[in-house]
Amino acid sequence: MIRITAKAIIEQDGRLLLIKKKLDHVGVYYTLPGGGQELGETLDYTIMRECKEELSINIKILKILCVREYISANHEYSFLQKEVHALEFVYHCAIDVGSQLSSLQSDAGQIGFEWLKISDIINSLSSRTNDIKFPKTLADFLEEYYIHQSIETFSSFKFL
Repeated sequence: MIRITAKAIIEQDGRLLLIKKKLDHVGVYYTLPGGGQELGETLDYTIMRECKEELSINIKILKILCVREYISANHEYSFLQKEVHALEFVYHCAIDVGSQLSSLQSDAGQIGFEWLKISDIINSLSSRTNDIKFPKTLADFLEEYYIHQSIETFSSFKFL
């Protein structure tokens, strides 16, 4: 079965809002806010609900950026999720005026959220130092988006 998910790129004052996670086998790493679509939901509603649950914020959807394919068997953390195949719809979003960040409902491994400077993300991705740790497919996407300033409408990353 293919899972449909919605993810948010939320930028403000040269910073990117990320979910901070920690797992014993991995350590601390970052992911985009968002999650799985539920039966009967529109994708717009999915990303708004997920941001509300994970960050306690209301968002405004600015535009859809791309669709990415994720196959867990091709991912470096395949030992955590063995049989996931997902289509991720990535949206560019903004926080609604008056929304205050806080964690309402944490996902597994979520230890908070953090605004990271986009310049620091670019430096970490460019130098390959892993100062800021992302899952490989997300690191590749962020490199495409921030360094190359170009993303394919449909990005498919496959790692063997």
